Amino acid sequence: MITDQIDIQEILGCTCSRLRRVARRSTQIYDRALEPVGITINQFGLLARLHGQSVAGQNELPIGALSDLVGMHPTTLNRDLKPLRAQGLVADATDPADRRVRAVLLTGKGRAKLRKAVPHWRRAQTQVQAALGAEATLALNGLLDLASGKLAK
Repeated sequence: MITDQIDIQEILGCTCSRLRRVARRSTQIYDRALEPVGITINQFGLLARLHGQSVAGQNELPIGALSDLVGMHPTTLNRDLKPLRAQGLVADATDPADRRVRAVLLTGKGRAKLRKAVPHWRRAQTQVQAALGAEATLALNGLLDLASGKLAK
């Protein structure tokens, strides 16, 4: 039954609020670790995704496909790609399958930045795993993967 009363206990139990709080805290850990390299965890993730695609033989990745892979709206993705473009870490391209489609690719400079960032990222990963414990980290990652799949569009 929906009423106009506000139940603070119900609101405090909000799954989204809890996820966002944990996401903010973990983002701070990773961002601090990556600070010496000059990128954020979001940027690191984008560089890593583009690297993974290039290793798989797909150098150019359409913006829509990258957006789907990282679970980000294309407008937000373009905003996050802007500083990477400005630094020369990624470049705009066209999709070989459809020249009308905008794509993005990892540059050599971007690959070098990613390589430099990985040890810093590993330290943050180790810090988070140490704080949570190996078993809880594994369980959390499994639940997050499950939730991501179930909550997909």
